[in-house]
Amino acid sequence: MMENNLSYEQYLTGLPAERRVEIERVWGLVRENIAPGYTEEVGAKFLSFKADDDWLVALANQKNYISLYLMPLYVFPEMKAKFDAAAAGKKLKCGKSCINFKRAEELPLDVLGEIVGRYDAQAYAEGVRQIRSADRAAAQKS
Repeated sequence: MMENNLSYEQYLTGLPAERRVEIERVWGLVRENIAPGYTEEVGAKFLSFKADDDWLVALANQKNYISLYLMPLYVFPEMKAKFDAAAAGKKLKCGKSCINFKRAEELPLDVLGEIVGRYDAQAYAEGVRQIRSADRAAAQKS
C-alpha cells in the first residue's frame, strides 16, 4: 500500500528539472480531466488516482523514462481500442502494464484526458469487480 507522505510539490522538487516539466504536463492533464470520486495519492515513487484500493492511473519517474499506468485500458476494452487508435504511428514503448515515455508529446494526450475523465470512481470500481468476478468464475471452471 502506498503511503501518502509527500505533497505534490515535494514530489516534483525531488525530480530532475527535465523530468519535472514532463511529469507536470502529463499529471496536470490528468488532474484537469479526472472524473469525480477518485483519491489522489502522492508517494515517494508514484503519483496516482485511486478508486478505493485500485489504481485508475499512476505516473512514476523511472531511471531511463517515465511510466504511465493507465488501468482503464485493461478494464474497458473500448478505452483500449480508442487509445490504440490514437497512438497509431507513435513510437510508444509499452511494458506489461505501463506505457514508457520520455516526453509528454509522445503520448496521445487528448485521449489520455478522455480516458481518465470517462468513468467516475464508482463505475470504475464496478468494472474492476466484474473483471475479478469473471476471473474467479473462470478459475473455478478449470
